[in-house]
Amino acid sequence: MNCLLCGSNFQSPPTWRSLILYELAAYACSRCWSKFEKAETEIDFLNFKGTRYEGAVDSVTSLYSYNEAMKSYLHQYKFLQDVALSHIFAEELRHVFEKREGIVVPIPMHPEKLVLRTFAQVDELLNSAGIPFQHILAKTATSEQGKKSKKERLEANPLFEVIGKVEELNYILFDDIYTTGATIHHAAKVLKETGARRVDAITLIKG
Repeated sequence: MNCLLCGSNFQSPPTWRSLILYELAAYACSRCWSKFEKAETEIDFLNFKGTRYEGAVDSVTSLYSYNEAMKSYLHQYKFLQDVALSHIFAEELRHVFEKREGIVVPIPMHPEKLVLRTFAQVDELLNSAGIPFQHILAKTATSEQGKKSKKERLEANPLFEVIGKVEELNYILFDDIYTTGATIHHAAKVLKETGARRVDAITLIKG
C-alpha cells in the first residue's frame, strides 16, 4: 500500500501480534514513522496548584512530542483537511485506551470552527481507532485559545458546558494536542463539578 504521509509504496512486515491478535493496518512507511518522537508517558501539571483548576485533572498522558514531523502531520490533517490521516496513529491510540477504564469524552470544537474545518479532527482520530466515545461537552468560546497566554486561558470564562449526563464514574478526556493544559483543565473542571469521580486525559501530542 502507499504511505499516507509521503506517498511511497511499502509493505508492513508481519508481526506475532498481527498474526495472533487483531491489529489495525499500518498507514505509514517506516521512514516516516522514524521521524516521530515519543513523548514522556505522563505530564507534570504541578503549575496548576493554587489555581481554581487544582485537582480537576488526575493524570495526563501524551503519545508523541511536537517535532517537525508532527507539526507537518497536524498541519496536513487539520488545516489541509486530509481526513484520511486520522488512520496514521489509530493502532497506538487503541493500545493506550485499552489500558484505561472510563467513558471517553473528546474535546469538542465550536460549531463555527467545525464549519470551517469541515470535520471534527478529534472525533475522527477516535473513530479510526475504533474507540467508542460520548459527546458530553459543548464548546462555548469562539476565540482562538492558541493566541492566548496560559494566564489568559486560565482566567477566561468556562470554555465548555455539559450537554449530557455526568455520573459518578471515571472519564477520559481526549484531545489532539496538549500545550499549556488550560483546555483540558477547563473541561475536567466542568466534569468534576457535575459529578465525575475521576478525570484523566490522553492527547496524541504534547506541544
